[in-house]
Amino acid sequence: MTRPHGPGIVSTMAIEWTPEERAAVDAAMAAFPVESGKCAALARVVFAEGRRRDAETKGLQIRPKSAARYILPKTPRVAFWHSHTYVETHAHAVDALTGTSGCEAASYLGEHWRYSMQLDVVPVDVESVDRGIEDQ
Repeated sequence: MTRPHGPGIVSTMAIEWTPEERAAVDAAMAAFPVESGKCAALARVVFAEGRRRDAETKGLQIRPKSAARYILPKTPRVAFWHSHTYVETHAHAVDALTGTSGCEAASYLGEHWRYSMQLDVVPVDVESVDRGIEDQ
């Protein structure tokens, strides 16, 4: 089965969310779209829902390597970010770029980021990143 996610990208496998989990993640996707810049707020919801059935769920943050200042998503809806927080759950990366269905974790960087070899991905506590951004 294929399901679309992101701008024109199709994944052959998607996360099998329960109806309740999917509703919560869909609502967060609507509240915190790509253009909002509130990836940490979205990550908190995705993390909570993913953690229900996947103990290996983790928060991750993308940062530029070395002296670079920006990271460049492939979507034309955003020019650049300084960093980006997302969640890996059920062997998928999930954020506003992938949509609720997610993207297979192994292909996430290559599918959604320019210059993916110039990116560092580090574990983060999603609760500590950009606290309160949901309320802004």
